Amino acid sequence: MSVGGFTVYDMLVRNAQLYGKRPAVVYEGRRQTFAGLLQRVDALAAGLAGQGLRPGDRVCILAQNHPAYLELYGACARQGLLAYPINWRLSGEEVGRVLERAQPTLMVVDTQSLPLIGDWARTRTDIPRWVQLDGKPAAGLRPIAPLYADAAPPERPEVGADETFCVISTAAVDVIPRGAALTHANVLAANVQTMALLGVTAADVNLVALPLFHIAALGMTLAVMHAGGCNVVMAKYDPAEAVRLIDQYGGTHISDFPPVLLNLLNAAEQAGSKLASLRIVSGLDSPQTMARLHERTGARFWTGFGQSETTGFVTLQPAQERPGAAGRPGPLCSIRLVDDFDREVASGEPGEILVRGPLVMREYYGQPEVTAHTFRGGWHHTGDVGRFD
Repeated sequence: MSVGGFTVYDMLVRNAQLYGKRPAVVYEGRRQTFAGLLQRVDALAAGLAGQGLRPGDRVCILAQNHPAYLELYGACARQGLLAYPINWRLSGEEVGRVLERAQPTLMVVDTQSLPLIGDWARTRTDIPRWVQLDGKPAAGLRPIAPLYADAAPPERPEVGADETFCVISTAAVDVIPRGAALTHANVLAANVQTMALLGVTAADVNLVALPLFHIAALGMTLAVMHAGGCNVVMAKYDPAEAVRLIDQYGGTHISDFPPVLLNLLNAAEQAGSKLASLRIVSGLDSPQTMARLHERTGARFWTGFGQSETTGFVTLQPAQERPGAAGRPGPLCSIRLVDDFDREVASGEPGEILVRGPLVMREYYGQPEVTAHTFRGGWHHTGDVGRFD
């Protein structure tokens, strides 16, 4: 292993040493410390290795948010497995397409997702291992609990920072959704950039309201975890419960896509809450909803531009700083705007957004030709249009 190597798992080890007794994850009233999180990750890693999973194997996760979801991410990071989360909003047919791309060795589902997979656990021989995250296992599925081995974890395989940590599905432009392969280095660079721009520290408490298959939720969760902060996990977003959790645990941050913030503000008014601890809301929303946040709370709305392929935000700003803009490039990003012939456009003219830097994905998983075209000229071509003011 390189002397310069540092992975997502190394971050978990570091945090267990620095913040061992501090809460890392809260779920349904139960607190898990950083030391406890590492123990669970190591136990699950031992169980996955015992099942014969080897570096490079894919682990697909089709489930609502849950502490075991984060433990799976950590165990995959330790063992060099590729965590491949799947959007539970997809249809069964669409989930099947993602599996066609991923070709997982292990499939993890929860009770809510059972209707999407039907009888696949008994009939799909191309996926050798099926595990249920919660509840009584359905036919063909095993419970996840026995995978948390009592024995000491095996010797760590060599996992480089430039190796893939997770694959996040993007738009289904090729019928089968492309998978943005994000490395450990991608994720850690995004963590550090987010910590720097938003001022995230060990004092922060993030409400994980968006689903963990999405880069917005995963990215902010890992950034807050990296900083030594706490993540309060919601299985699925409920605005009234979100208000209660923010007030109970001193939530300082929530990620937003409409109508998350609007519903949160409505629920807060109904509950008589000022959301006093809330400091930052980041994401996308309407000017009216952002203005309402600023009028009713002490929080600031941060908005920007990013993709799964860029491990989240590459530009970010307080929305009040330049209304209608998407912010300045972050400290680890270079951005160009070009025409159809990759020629730079003048300031004020629209052009395709090109990005370069340590946040850009390694590749589209299993699609070398698509990757080469997207990375032509040494820049990631986002396919999105913007303009410099």
